[in-house]
Amino acid sequence: MKKSIILIFALFIQIYGYTQSNNISYPQINTQQDKLFGLSKVWSEIKYNFVNIDRIDFDLDSLYNSTIPIILNTTNDIEYYDALQRFIASFNDGHTELIERTYGWNEYNDYIPANVTDIDGKIYFTTIRKNAGIDSTLLGAEILEIEDIPVKKYIEQYVYPDISASTDNHRWFQSISKLLSGRKDTYLKGRARKVDGSIVNFSIERNGETTRTPNDSYWVWAKETKQQNRSRINLTWDGEIAILNIRAFWPETLCTEIDSLASLVNEKAKGLVIDLRANGGGSSNVAEHLQMYLEHNRTFLSFGSQTRINDSYGRSQGNYRDEYKDFYLGKAYKENNPDTIIVDKKIKPFDCPVIILIGKYTFSAAEDFLVNIYEVPNRPLLIGEPTGGSTGAPLMVPLPHGALARICSLRILFPYSGKPFVGKGIQPDIITKQNVSDFLNGKDTVLDTAMKYFNSKN
Repeated sequence: MKKSIILIFALFIQIYGYTQSNNISYPQINTQQDKLFGLSKVWSEIKYNFVNIDRIDFDLDSLYNSTIPIILNTTNDIEYYDALQRFIASFNDGHTELIERTYGWNEYNDYIPANVTDIDGKIYFTTIRKNAGIDSTLLGAEILEIEDIPVKKYIEQYVYPDISASTDNHRWFQSISKLLSGRKDTYLKGRARKVDGSIVNFSIERNGETTRTPNDSYWVWAKETKQQNRSRINLTWDGEIAILNIRAFWPETLCTEIDSLASLVNEKAKGLVIDLRANGGGSSNVAEHLQMYLEHNRTFLSFGSQTRINDSYGRSQGNYRDEYKDFYLGKAYKENNPDTIIVDKKIKPFDCPVIILIGKYTFSAAEDFLVNIYEVPNRPLLIGEPTGGSTGAPLMVPLPHGALARICSLRILFPYSGKPFVGKGIQPDIITKQNVSDFLNGKDTVLDTAMKYFNSKN
């Protein structure tokens, strides 16, 4: 295992490495002692506090031991933090990752002046900045290879190891955006199939931020859908159907905006669509506030949870007494019962049918909300794609020189069945995905499915 990890790391440095080039001086604030201390602190906190320790399929201490020479052989801070993140990402958890480094990303990294979109498992160039020296006929082209490797294989081999994710779909969509980024003065190189069917090579410099101006314009491959509003919360209408789009559950002052918009919904809506497809989470308090509008009882249950127990006596006994074995293995858990939430007396629940839209970007506190309602009888219908599959209370781990990691310390449980929410996103009742034709025509396939459902019922 040690040899294979070192070889993979060496190959990664060969392709993406932050060695001294073009007179760029990379940061080297971390000493060898700092590097080893940082890795060791993360390893120890994971060992004793990472809630999903029972789900890893490798020996933690062996991985730590194999990573030490990799960490010590890094030549600058960028290589060091990349190696540390790959160690953390091995635990396959969306709330366990390196979140702060000692330098600004834009100081040493950049992205291509174009964008790509994943549509049904294929990757297409969907925007290209004009006057960036990029062949405009690449617009709409499907990426087939990167660095002479089939694109999916390339992502799995060189991008996946950097991604902290709990599910394959969450890891995939993060990888798509990361594919475009890299060290300044490097290129995204590959082969693509154009719209006319011809296959061409492309080489696009990662200089998108460096060359960006306020007057930039783009070639765009698709029409915008009606729901591409970027505000945190907004309410639109399709006839008598209200569409409440909530892109985040923060700040907590959002509760006031929810109250105001809910009042409008209750005044005239014959149906309500709550769109959480772009909701990456925030505060569980905001999520619970929204849930109050779905409840016709005065109380409801919020998720239960599991946390790790570290007991030195139990650990000492566990190597020969079966009743303490979980303590010895570091897999003893405490289970916390669901909380009972009292609905605010001022809240008037929605009195019309409700549909909720979910997708791969639905994450964290938004999934807390879905876990809470999922087993409730007569809950709203869920339409879209499976969610990101990760939530929990992250433990913040300070590292030398202001760097910061986080480790998931809480595993939530469905409030009625007590089943753990782990390793799998919330599954929709009706799975709906956008295809290329819908994308090109600006058709919001998921929202259209919801509207058709309302029409069929009416």
